[in-house]
Amino acid sequence: MHVALFHVRTRRPRAGAEYQRLLDALNGSAVAAVEDMGWTASLHAAGSDPEHTLRRASREADVVVLLDGDDIDPSLYAQSDRRPTRTPYERRADRLQIAVIMDAVSQRRPLLGICRGHQLLNVALGGTLRQHVSGHRGTGADPFVDVAVPGIATLAPGLLPPALCTHHQAVDELGRGLHAVLHADDGVIEAIAHETLPFLGVQWHPEHPAVARAQLQGLLRAVHRRGAAREIQLTSRVVGR
Repeated sequence: MHVALFHVRTRRPRAGAEYQRLLDALNGSAVAAVEDMGWTASLHAAGSDPEHTLRRASREADVVVLLDGDDIDPSLYAQSDRRPTRTPYERRADRLQIAVIMDAVSQRRPLLGICRGHQLLNVALGGTLRQHVSGHRGTGADPFVDVAVPGIATLAPGLLPPALCTHHQAVDELGRGLHAVLHADDGVIEAIAHETLPFLGVQWHPEHPAVARAQLQGLLRAVHRRGAAREIQLTSRVVGR
């Protein structure tokens, strides 16, 4: 099995260097978790890699993963910028990662969205975001907080707390075909799934080095099984005609 992981970029201006180091650590942990399964992984920067390379990587993958990163341009869900602190958007990455999602829709390719990827999945399918929420991001040296998510163990075999979050935006109105699977105690949507396609999105960070072996691997197996089950259903319908 090959997993194509899409992130935003590999380099940032000096002001964003610390944030890039955080993302690099999460991305590296995700790649390591995939390879530890005996699967192969490739990492692709949607903000800078050639468009044809990104699209080919998506088409050739058995599973697509959209990783964390910057806030999503609210014009994509017909809103203005309402954030209390305005950071730059990565509009190229938004556009090309949404193209990857829509390709997965047409091909029924298994897809897992993580944090930004979870939000992008919702936006790509016509949903909206809450542009600012509190209590889901650390304020000290450690940006991650352990958020209570009742029922987390039901999402995939072997999936157990903690749900380590570091975000200030969240899914609001759900996109076409999506439904909320898990909520935090404060009502924030922490996991979404598609009614018919093998898509999952989680707001927390299953690729965090402390939990990646159990959480990310469990979610990848779950989304891949959804895709395999969907193919069996489609094949059975064709054969039965």
